[in-house]
Amino acid sequence: MKKILLIVLLINTSRLLAQSVEVDIFQKTATLTTAQIGIRVRATGASVDYIGVTFYTLYQSANAAPQSAGVNTVVGVDDSKLVTTFGWGSSARFTNPAQGVSIDPGPPGGQIYDRRYVYGNIDETGGTNVQTLISSRWDTLIYITFNTLQVPYPQGGNAYLQKTSEAPGAALTDPSFANIAFLVNSGDRPLGLSTLPVLFTNYNVNCGDKGTLITWSTATESNSKNFEIEKSINGVDWIQIDQVAAAGNSADLRNYQYLDLEGGNNFYRIRQVDEDGRFIYTNVKHTDCKTDQFDVILYPVPAKDNLNVVIRSDKAVKTDLQIMDMNGRTVRRTTTQINKGNNNIILNIIDLSVGQYMLISSDPSIIINKRFTIAR
Repeated sequence: MKKILLIVLLINTSRLLAQSVEVDIFQKTATLTTAQIGIRVRATGASVDYIGVTFYTLYQSANAAPQSAGVNTVVGVDDSKLVTTFGWGSSARFTNPAQGVSIDPGPPGGQIYDRRYVYGNIDETGGTNVQTLISSRWDTLIYITFNTLQVPYPQGGNAYLQKTSEAPGAALTDPSFANIAFLVNSGDRPLGLSTLPVLFTNYNVNCGDKGTLITWSTATESNSKNFEIEKSINGVDWIQIDQVAAAGNSADLRNYQYLDLEGGNNFYRIRQVDEDGRFIYTNVKHTDCKTDQFDVILYPVPAKDNLNVVIRSDKAVKTDLQIMDMNGRTVRRTTTQINKGNNNIILNIIDLSVGQYMLISSDPSIIINKRFTIAR
């Protein structure tokens, strides 16, 4: 009987020793205000069955990085894969987003950490929803979103995932409820834009006399390609309205601007794209650059030789109606008396090239911004 027990013990011990797991932490996305990291796992040898996970992620508050102006906080976790796909449920989930820690010695990367986010989840049914890791594929389990340290510019802070030897509670849980230790080889992971080659120093959206003026500045640029201006009427669905070439490489202050001639009640953001395809977003700005003093209708659509301008006004005003191309150049100017009530004005555009244009008013007391197209 002793020999049989010894053989069983050796078999079980060999199975546990053969279970080898690596965990990786990576930055998924970054904006000017938040950064999202992912945590993924894989087997490094034989396949590994598991029914639970516990991760300890270190991060920094402003006290751990005195050079920062903001505070690093956890603002959300996406564990839908564990809860929805795996079916582990949410009652067995536990989190602690702001646990203070003292790490001595600190992680090998040399960063100082004073906060730890603890995340755990386990199959409540004790092995009904067993998952299997293999060595040839990473399996991303959760995403954690942080406010980044330095607000508003530049961004910063770091995150570090503790391996089991640094935090004994960090482990995978096998179907017999035994802990499976894991290694983490990814080290410190910068949060936010400190890893990206464009440093913003300013970003503003304001109403001007000809539409919405978007301005931004950069202190440094490295391999930057362009800035894409995006607009939304609801803050959810975005369209690109134009793009501005970037400096490429610069160590000097660079100022940029873009005029949205249509104006209106809109949300704006800038998508900065690097030469290697990486990109970041600014935060979202909202403005309402419109007027209720005039109703303007343009026809035909598209126009050909003449443009009919129907204006319904609540006052009389003398103004210059200007036609501008998409580069902001005035290509036609007509002095017009607009009377109170309905006005019908015909503009001759036969000598203008095909393309898109804007009709605006020069009078500072009113705003007329209408886009139209000439096609022949």
